[in-house]
Amino acid sequence: MEEKREQWGSKLGFILAAVGSAVGLGNIWRFPYVAYTNGGGAFLVPYFFAIFTAGIPLLILEYGMGHKYKGSTPLAIARTNKKWEWLGWWPTISAFMILGYYSMILSWAVNYFTFSFSKRWGNDSNAFFHNDFLQLTSSPFEFGKMVWPILLGIAFIWAINWFICYKGVKGGIEKASKTC
Repeated sequence: MEEKREQWGSKLGFILAAVGSAVGLGNIWRFPYVAYTNGGGAFLVPYFFAIFTAGIPLLILEYGMGHKYKGSTPLAIARTNKKWEWLGWWPTISAFMILGYYSMILSWAVNYFTFSFSKRWGNDSNAFFHNDFLQLTSSPFEFGKMVWPILLGIAFIWAINWFICYKGVKGGIEKASKTC
């Protein structure tokens, strides 16, 4: 007997969630910097070429396979050909690594939001970020101490992610996509 899977409540909810996962934070906060340092407008030509020739077609392929085979990327690819299942794990592992990276950045943002009430960073926000907040050491091989505000921020972000996933597709992911 096939397992009942929760479905999207609306097309808008799916589109917002898909756009949110495809665009991501990187294209929002990092794109202007990358475009500027790589030639400004000239950078847009290869960028859009890559988006339209690889990014969008692969995204449509992944969504289409997930829709047809009603499963994760590894499962969908395994259902087409078992020997290519390993290929389906790449986006899954990449998404997990991106979640770790974004959780760190969002932890910084949550902490800086709380710091903004007292302007804790003072006159030199760069020195505050590196020395006081991150507590960077002089060498990458020298381990510093645990930075509790960052760990608590990451735990907070992971708790929000867990809660959204726990609530399911309609009550969690779709609702969060429409709200945010």
